[in-house]
Amino acid sequence: MKHLFYPVLSAFLFLLTMQVKAESSIPVLHSFAIHQDSVVFELTSYGCSTDADFELRVENGPAITLIRKRPDHCKRAPMVFQVKRSLSESDLSLQTPFTIRNPFAPPPVKHKAKGKPFSK
Repeated sequence: MKHLFYPVLSAFLFLLTMQVKAESSIPVLHSFAIHQDSVVFELTSYGCSTDADFELRVENGPAITLIRKRPDHCKRAPMVFQVKRSLSESDLSLQTPFTIRNPFAPPPVKHKAKGKPFSK
């Protein structure tokens, strides 16, 4: 029985790692806005995100999902980052209703510096 423990544990950790990687490729959005024929997404960046790191995936329904192709491994304070994509590139229009499949959450909170009193 002992000889099965480590291979099973290794397989479990590998599958858990693959699940975390799969979930991290779909970023959490803070908001989105539609301007003429494009959509602008707001999400959190840690300093290394670029517009080229994201792609817009169109699924049946129609539904769109913003996908992160390259992770942001920087260590800066979280900030709101905007990604703009054209709807005409994805064969969608403003006349066609669509859904956004990304999860949503509030943007990061800016904290006041320590040691300074709050002012009114």
